[in-house]
Amino acid sequence: MFSVPFIFPELHILAFFSGVPFFIVLFDGLAGGKKNKALRYTFVFGMSFYLPVYIWFLWMYPMEQTGVTPLQSAAIVTAAWFGFPLLQTAAMLVMPLGLKIFGRGYAQNNNINNIFYLPALTAALYVILEWVQSWFFTGLTWAKLSVSQYKNLFFIQSVSVFGTYFTSFLIIFINAALAVYIINRPRNNSRLLIFAAVLLYFANSYFGYFRLMYYSNAPEEKKITAQIIQGNISSYDKWEESGVERSLEIYASLMGSHRDENIDICVFPETAIPGSMRKNGGLYAELSRLAEENGVSLFAGVIYSEEAGENGENINRYNAIAAFDKNHDFIRPYGKRHLVPFGEYLPIENILTKIFPFVANISLFDSALTQGEGSNIMTVNGVNYGGLVCFDSIFPELARQSVRDGAEILIIATNDSWFRDSPAIHQHNAQAALRAVENNRYVVRAANTGISSFISPVGEILMQSDILRREVLVSEVGIVKSKTLYTICGDIILYLSWAYIIFCVYIKIKTKKIKY
Repeated sequence: MFSVPFIFPELHILAFFSGVPFFIVLFDGLAGGKKNKALRYTFVFGMSFYLPVYIWFLWMYPMEQTGVTPLQSAAIVTAAWFGFPLLQTAAMLVMPLGLKIFGRGYAQNNNINNIFYLPALTAALYVILEWVQSWFFTGLTWAKLSVSQYKNLFFIQSVSVFGTYFTSFLIIFINAALAVYIINRPRNNSRLLIFAAVLLYFANSYFGYFRLMYYSNAPEEKKITAQIIQGNISSYDKWEESGVERSLEIYASLMGSHRDENIDICVFPETAIPGSMRKNGGLYAELSRLAEENGVSLFAGVIYSEEAGENGENINRYNAIAAFDKNHDFIRPYGKRHLVPFGEYLPIENILTKIFPFVANISLFDSALTQGEGSNIMTVNGVNYGGLVCFDSIFPELARQSVRDGAEILIIATNDSWFRDSPAIHQHNAQAALRAVENNRYVVRAANTGISSFISPVGEILMQSDILRREVLVSEVGIVKSKTLYTICGDIILYLSWAYIIFCVYIKIKTKKIKY
């Protein structure tokens, strides 16, 4: 049940109580000194949560565009579907271990001594495990609890203050508080837990209500008109020999048939044109021509190549967003900062290719891509644009860095055609909505086969495309200069969670000294 809101986001309320049975069993097991039992229950809970969330891996079969056989594809997809949940469940084991180490007075006559200590400790540990998952094995942030709440607009507004970890903290605290209440009902003061859980939920939503009201009545900011071209060319098709010519023809046709002198910028998806672009090269000339003919500033997803090294002996290749302004001048591209393992580079390549030779074929590119450095803000016609390419958008710190560096509008170019029409399509778009709220920025999100969308600074999806359809979207987006507390200070609740754990360590040491 805990994973249901990730697949059916309209049922976001389930996240606040569907974890209660697990926490009852976990707390009871730890109170009885059954550490191994608690670890087993956590493992079962973790796998039952993550397996449904990552079920979209099955939609990626048969991966024919990578050159692997159907049998190899089945092995890869199955390994990914079970492997990612296993990795994230392993990180989740931090929670029972932390509760065992730092928890105090779990039970006396089956009662919990301090009714708020345990829910707060549990929530703090969960925040830390989500943080660990964000850098473990290059970063696994797909299943952050905040993603389950992206349609709960009132509730997610607080991420503009504390970041997405705050949403996770509240969800886990409420679940744990309800569990402690059920375990500890004979004690009168345990009713305070119900009061605290309800108060936290509605206080957070109340803040969200007023933030939404403020923005609905705020003075109009300066706006531009943006266009998104969704060519609906799947990765399973576009990397064929004729891919570059066919893609250019489709995008040129869609731009031409929807030409409008009021449009300021046009955005293509990630690797919309599946060729390598060099400055002043053939693809460069074609994209510049498209911008000139249609009278727009163009942002196009391309593989951008440039010489590197003192004598230009090396070639760096970036998964990039290339920009041409209305004067058709080329703006230095934004390069993707968080590359996808196995898709854009092969981790521990020497070891993996010896054990599993066929994994060398998984990457679509004939050589590993180069990781982008920095936010590389693209200033076009006086407006500062921050770029994010696909996987970048699931890492809050990347969007935050872009806004801190001056981005007034966020542009996301992504290729979600790998997911076909699976739940991952909506989950990835949900991440973009959270980036908008965190940083108080409009988001223009262009996807090859959907979902393309315009998102407001409060996370409202103003317009979105259908999946697996060729579409053109046009909307006004505001130029926003103000920064949120989250943008300025970062993940405050993460810092507080670490401080609380340190406090728990201090209490543990102090208690031991008193005993001896």
